[in-house]
Amino acid sequence: MYLAFRGVKFNYLFEELKKTNYLYIILGAFFGVYIGSYIRALRWQYLLDPLKEKINLNSLFSATMIGYMMNAAIPRAGELTRPLLIAKKENISKASAISTIVVERIFDMLSMLISFGLCLFYYREEISRAFGEYNIEVISLYTSIVILVFVIAIVIMLFNIEKTEIIVEKIAAKIFPEKIQDKIKRMFISMINGFLFIKYPKSYFKIFITTLLLWMSYVLSTYIAFYAFNDIHMNKLNIFDANLVLTMTTFAMTIPLPGNSAGTYHFFVKTALVGFFAVDNEVALSFATVNHLVGLIGLVSIGLYYSLKENYKLNTLKT
Repeated sequence: MYLAFRGVKFNYLFEELKKTNYLYIILGAFFGVYIGSYIRALRWQYLLDPLKEKINLNSLFSATMIGYMMNAAIPRAGELTRPLLIAKKENISKASAISTIVVERIFDMLSMLISFGLCLFYYREEISRAFGEYNIEVISLYTSIVILVFVIAIVIMLFNIEKTEIIVEKIAAKIFPEKIQDKIKRMFISMINGFLFIKYPKSYFKIFITTLLLWMSYVLSTYIAFYAFNDIHMNKLNIFDANLVLTMTTFAMTIPLPGNSAGTYHFFVKTALVGFFAVDNEVALSFATVNHLVGLIGLVSIGLYYSLKENYKLNTLKT
């Protein structure tokens, strides 16, 4: 927050906030929060199909929103909360359900990295000027390599499940006490089963389309929000520019911080808008502040509604 708001003239910032057209902010948040989360729940359904077919989409959506609410309070808590909620409700393996969230995050990271690669092709000078000191290109390269190696390892284990069980059993025998070795082995295999969609090529297209639609919903959310600020709208920023801003701010959202990555989000949005498009500091921070706050309120409100409606008792969940 300090880095984001350093050197900002707060009287100008408040003037910008007064001039903001909040209807566009709310409309943008609707696409990013509600539509995006619905698409995320639909993709999650496809990932869970090998464990249990056609889990109710409303159940997945409610668990997703409760997870977002938990993330806002405790970083990454929602990544455990929502798979545990679904595992308990649908009577499926908790470890396997958690693994589907790992798969989901891999797709999210790949979406960001692919978008960043395209942005580098068209906006290399702008990115270097705005973020050059942070070596984002190098970070992206190493992240891509780690994800690729991880996916290859999972694929090898899935298609050689019997050998994998033998290896896990031998490793567990050397590391863990005898009374928990079998439990460790079963837990590891259950986690591998969270990646079972890999063995069902018919699901690939659905997962690809929902991943694409999810990213597009976030791009559209950012683009619509541009119209809330005359100084940004007058710069004639297009939907590709919105994708650039989204890509850079997504880097911020990968850092686990309370309040939906408050602080890093503001800093990256300001740096992107100022560095790429010469938007004034105060305008850029107004955009970041309003978008972040409305999005956070939306996530928490919807998550709270579903937690009350479904009568989920989060303190009763056990991993």
